Amino acid sequence: MTTTAQNQELRLKKGDVIFRQGDTGQEMFVISAGRVRLVLGSQGHEKELRVLGPGEFFGELSLLGDAPRSATAMAAEDSTLLPIARDVFAMMVQDDLEIVFRMMNIQGQRLRDTNLPVQELTHRLGQVRIAAHALQRVAGAALPATVEVAGLAAELGLSTSVVEGTAAELAAQGAGAVQNGRWVFQSREPVDKLIAAICGYADGNR
Repeated sequence: MTTTAQNQELRLKKGDVIFRQGDTGQEMFVISAGRVRLVLGSQGHEKELRVLGPGEFFGELSLLGDAPRSATAMAAEDSTLLPIARDVFAMMVQDDLEIVFRMMNIQGQRLRDTNLPVQELTHRLGQVRIAAHALQRVAGAALPATVEVAGLAAELGLSTSVVEGTAAELAAQGAGAVQNGRWVFQSREPVDKLIAAICGYADGNR
């Protein structure tokens, strides 16, 4: 990433990281040329939120509310950005409040657009946790094996209804049976089904 001294533009190569999710931020960016990817997640478990192009902006939440970066931003191709520092942004706001209203309107649209994908990601991660902890309990146990739904929920810090709902979904795929608050695995076959379901979640096929 290089900065042009004359106009303080940032010139990036494809793949350059502009900031990472959770970082503090003192500036927002307007895209002069190229494209920027916004990605949610970490350590290889990532979901693309959107790709922005020339004339669009990002990173404004850190200036509007001192929030940490809500996503990771990286150049999708060679790009040129115009950084807007906090003090410059403050002067812009003082001169024209309409700027803030326009930004908030766009931010609201973005949140509506990304709400479903984020919900899906959160739901999938919850399913993986539930399935993995259930497998941990039954994989080495003598069969038939039973997992107490309430106990599993307490261990994971989730509601009993959430865990029971995921257990019922998995049971419908052959991974055990849910009866009276218990998740029962009668033989090796339903355990294998549970393993297959976890692999399916990881591959994005569930």
